[in-house]
This record gives sequence, C-alpha cells and structure tokens, in this order.
Amino acid sequence: MSIKNKVQKCAVGMIIGIVLALGVQYKSDSGAPLRFSQASLEIQGNAEGCRRDPYLCPVGKVTQGIGHTGPGAGSVTVASDQQIAAWWAEDLRDTQNFIEQKYEKKLGRQWPQSVFDGMGSFIFNVGGAKFSSYPTVNAFLRRGDWVSACKQIKRFIYGRVNGKMVILPGLVDRRQKEMALCLRDVA
Repeated sequence: MSIKNKVQKCAVGMIIGIVLALGVQYKSDSGAPLRFSQASLEIQGNAEGCRRDPYLCPVGKVTQGIGHTGPGAGSVTVASDQQIAAWWAEDLRDTQNFIEQKYEKKLGRQWPQSVFDGMGSFIFNVGGAKFSSYPTVNAFLRRGDWVSACKQIKRFIYGRVNGKMVILPGLVDRRQKEMALCLRDVA
C-alpha cells in the first residue's frame, strides 16, 4: 500500500455524533452498549485527530480514521464518515471489553463513569497490552483506589523520537484532560 502525502481530514464532532447514535448497536461481550461519554469521545477524537486517508502513525502502523490501526485501515483511499465511525465504535468496543473483562469482572462492579471515561481514553491510546504492563496504575485499579489510579495517568507523557524517549507536548495535554475527567466523580 502506498501512503500519499495529501492529508484528508474529517470532522471529529461529526464522527462523535455518528458514534453516539450507533453506540447501542455496538455491544460489548457482556451485552452492554458503548459506555463512553461525549466528553471522553471529545478527548480521544481531538487528541487522535481524524483522517480519511491512510497514514503511518509515529510507531509505523498504517492508521486511518480516528486512531484506527485494525482491520480495514489502509484498505480504502478515502474513508467515509460512516466507515470512520464504524471503525472507531469497534475500537471503542474493544477497549470497553478489555476494561470489563480484565478489571470490572474481577472487581465485581463497574468503574465509576468518570474513571471509565478517563482511563478508557488512556487505554484506547496506549492499547490494552501495554496498559497491562503498568504495575502501579493496575494495582490501584484492582483495589478500587480510583483517585490514586487517576493520578497515575499524568506520568505517561513520553514517546520515542529519533530513538530517544522525550516528553511529547500532545501527550501532556491529553493526559491532563484524561486525568481531570477520570477524577471528576471520585475526587
């Protein structure tokens, strides 16, 4: 697949509207509809950006839509709003499944909505496997220590640029927003 240089952006707000309308169609393995709030979707969508054209993300994965690297990414030259929303809803469902199965099922209850939203945005960004490798935040979540877990989010602001780990300003902003949302109902 060739990656073209012409950037074709799409409107995050439009895609959020479609996802919110489709949310009940995308059920997690537990049968729950998508639980992400509009505030969480705004953080995720605005931080990820929305592109109709395929591109290589900083780690070299073919990406399209709103952070979509899964099946279908790069399969079309220009993705429609409906396709982008469907990809994102599927990716959100995957994140929700991860939270429900790895944490909520073991805890015996759902996370508070603000924790689900803030932590869910963080997990969407880094992926479940990588998130599982963060021992401190995971220990707090398993104990239901929401405030301590949420405060951990601000630590994850580094990315690799030219082989060196550096603070990424976009991640600083995103993590501040995720942490504030996570703490909203529990602090």
